[in-house]
Amino acid sequence: MMIMCIWKYAQTNEGFAIRPVKTLDMMIARFIASAFMHINVEKDVRAGISMMKYAINHFENFTNPYPPFFIGLFQTIISFIVEINVMIILSSMGDVLSVINKYVSLAAIVNVPRFYYNSLVDHKITSCKDVKLKITKFRKDDPRKEAPWVFHILRFIHKSIRLLFCTVSFYFM
Repeated sequence: MMIMCIWKYAQTNEGFAIRPVKTLDMMIARFIASAFMHINVEKDVRAGISMMKYAINHFENFTNPYPPFFIGLFQTIISFIVEINVMIILSSMGDVLSVINKYVSLAAIVNVPRFYYNSLVDHKITSCKDVKLKITKFRKDDPRKEAPWVFHILRFIHKSIRLLFCTVSFYFM
């Protein structure tokens, strides 16, 4: 919702425009802020991709394996969208102080789910944070050998997103 508010602001505010960099310090500030945001969001993307992989490879462990897959997919897509939006917003800033201020405020928006989760005390959902899921199926075992056809499509989606993530992460850093 906060990202949608930012989009609405960008659409309606006449002062919002992507500006080319004119000075080296501005380029450095934008690059460092974008790199920090990438590092900040990367763990959410990695967690979503891992959740998708686990749901595909261990589908028989679930009553319904589709919700965990799609939760991981949405977590990954939302993290990508947030990171791209941050880069667009930072490229609209005209001075270094504005880049720093926007980065700090957007980093806080990215961390809102973590703030909320950490504020839960003695809630039943916090009891599962230390549970380690046992990985029993590996590629050499062909975990989807007898899986329904839909899991092969979900695996293709997972692998496509993972390829994009690995490529972007490698070339970004």
